[in-house]
Parts: sequence; structure tokens; C-alpha cells
Amino acid sequence: MTKSMFRDTMVDMKWTDVTRAAGENAVVLLPIGVIEEHGPHLCLGTDIYTAVTQCRYTAKELESKGIRTVIAPPFYWGVCQSTGGFPGSFLVREETVRALVKDILSSLAGFGFTEVFGISGHGDIGHTVALLAAFREGCETLGIRARLAFDESRLAPYGLQGDEPWLCTVRTSETGFGRQDVPDVHAGDIETATVHRYYPGLADIEIAQTLPPVSLGEDRIMTWLFGGHTAELSPNGYLGAPADFGTVDIEAMMHDVAARLAEAFLSHRTESQIS
Repeated sequence: MTKSMFRDTMVDMKWTDVTRAAGENAVVLLPIGVIEEHGPHLCLGTDIYTAVTQCRYTAKELESKGIRTVIAPPFYWGVCQSTGGFPGSFLVREETVRALVKDILSSLAGFGFTEVFGISGHGDIGHTVALLAAFREGCETLGIRARLAFDESRLAPYGLQGDEPWLCTVRTSETGFGRQDVPDVHAGDIETATVHRYYPGLADIEIAQTLPPVSLGEDRIMTWLFGGHTAELSPNGYLGAPADFGTVDIEAMMHDVAARLAEAFLSHRTESQIS
């Protein structure tokens, strides 16, 4: 049986539970992803399933430090610039994503929550730009601390300094998970391992084991990222080494991700309290 991505989120709560959580100053973790193709072996919802799983691990990490948390309903409509040439990749405009996320933040503020921590499982450039704008607007206009988790290695390409109040800068992992010579850019070993471990009914392992590694040079990677050419660059819609999913210690990776996310959140929370 496939586990629901709504498990452990507000979706399964009553309104009285939400009110109680807000009254207890719970931190809201907002999982963010998209619905897009992930090769012939993974489901369309891989990114949002990944984000929800990261939120669950992060919630446990924060709770262990005495911080009450609640996971918001997963947000899974986003910009799919790079995979837009495939059926199954739902194309949502940047302005739509920006408005929807801002409305979600507004709703959470209306419920009485004051801290929202966005965790995205999708790295599309247009999607990221929309999220940055939404969290900036939420932070500046809603009277809440709304922050988007953002790996420090990605700051420079977006012209960010890392001290923006709507960001929660996360240090890059010092541990290499997955194949380093054929990195998992899309639907590779790490994502395959994630879905197989936490949502086994949604990963076709028999197909994954037949897929050869696919990697692109730096110039073609940029072509991939800026959109619509995925089908030409990788006809099967993946970029990485899905067949090597069994070599990934996915439990260790999730604990590593959660530890770094919690560390970043606590650091930024302390800084905001001091300022």
C-alpha cells in the first residue's frame, strides 16, 4: 500500500487542532513541489513526495529540540520549465505560483501562525524565482516570519546574499550521497531511492534497473535547465543513474537533510530574535 503524502499534515487535522497548534506557537513547515515527469520509472509526484518526507524528518528534528511543529498541506503546483516537453508535466505560470504561495502564507497568518518554513523539492529556475518573490512578499506584508530554505551553493546564481529576511540559508552537505560522477539532476539514483524507500508502490524498480546512466556537459545542462528541451537531451526524461539507487543510504541522507534544515532554521530564528 502506498503511503499518503497527506499523512502527518494539516490535511488530516481538525480545525480545532489547527487552532491549538497556532496557540502553541507551532512552526509551520510548508512542503513545496510540482507534478512533472520523472522518467519511465518514477511517478509524476516525486518532488512533492520528497519535500513531504523532508518535512517529516525535519519536524522530528525540531520537535526533539523542543520546538512544536506542524506540516502544512503540500503545495504541488509549480513551474516545470525544464521538463515542459513531456506529458505529465503540468505547466503553471510563475505569477500563478507566486500568487498561490502568497495566499497560502496569508491563510497561515490568518490562522494565527507566525513562523513558516518553506521546504522545496523542486529546483526549476522559474519555480524558484516565483517562490522567492512569494516569500519576500509574505515576509514584508503579512507580519510573519516566512522563510524559504535555500542551499548556500545556490545563492550567487540568483543574486542573493543569504541574509535576506525571507530566506533561511542552509549549509551545503559535506557528505556525498549518490554517484558523484553521474549526479542526480533529475530522476536519478537519489530520487529513485527516495521514492522506493518511502513510497515503494510508485517506483518501478524493474525499469529503473535497466536504465543506463545519463549525464550532460555544462553547456547542455544549462540548456536543460532553461527549458523545454528535456525530451531532446534525454528522451526518457531522466538525468542521472537510476539503476544505482541501491547504493544510496537514503535514511542517512534524510537525517542529514533534516539536521541541516533544523540547524539553519534555529540559527535564523535566533538572529531574528536578537535583531
